[in-house]
Amino acid sequence: MAARIRLAVFSAFIVFFVAVMGLLCLPLILFGRNVARSVVKLWAKLGLFCLKIIAGVSYRVEGVENIPQEGAIIAANHQSMWETIALYAIAPKPVMVFKKELLKIPVYGWWAKYAGNLCVDRKGGSKAMRTLIRAARERIEAGEQVIIFPEGTRTAPDTRTRYQPGVAGVYVGAQAPCVPAVHDSGRYWRHHAREMVPGVITLRFLPAIPPGLASKAFLAELEMRIDNARPDRTPAPEGVSQ
Repeated sequence: MAARIRLAVFSAFIVFFVAVMGLLCLPLILFGRNVARSVVKLWAKLGLFCLKIIAGVSYRVEGVENIPQEGAIIAANHQSMWETIALYAIAPKPVMVFKKELLKIPVYGWWAKYAGNLCVDRKGGSKAMRTLIRAARERIEAGEQVIIFPEGTRTAPDTRTRYQPGVAGVYVGAQAPCVPAVHDSGRYWRHHAREMVPGVITLRFLPAIPPGLASKAFLAELEMRIDNARPDRTPAPEGVSQ
């Protein structure tokens, strides 16, 4: 019961926080994408701080030296909403790839758009994919970090799912390095169980996969690296069940 209350309280807080901050800062959208992104990064950092205060969920970062400072892809496993917040807060110039439906969310959708994030139309077929690849390449050439979740949906800890080909399309099309990132957020922010338990999430940045691989070879390398380094493949900390 306590785990569900923590999630409910934090979820209510974050909705209120995004609405208030988003509306108060709305005039800053007029100053362009970089300013809008700075506002969203501030929101993300404050969100992580409040998550620790409200729910007792903090995090540690490993492989800080692998965080890209120039244009690159960051490809991470996806278990909860946490990594969408944390990666945006940590990457120097983040660009999030997210589903088109999120643009319909009031306030959140406005900022997601004006901060320069990229939406993907899952029903748009090859045309939508070409548009995404072109936009991602432009962002990477501008020195920004494109954040992608290759699984395409949230999965439970210690669960594998087939990677979507979009990340390979961006990698080949942009000819950019790809930094794999792994974490165990699903141990503490349990999306499917609608629970949140106190603990320390491990976020691990791995050495970059250099550009130049063919699509299939890249996907195999990315899956292998993420699968071998996932913190949720080790026993959960004492007192934390899977």
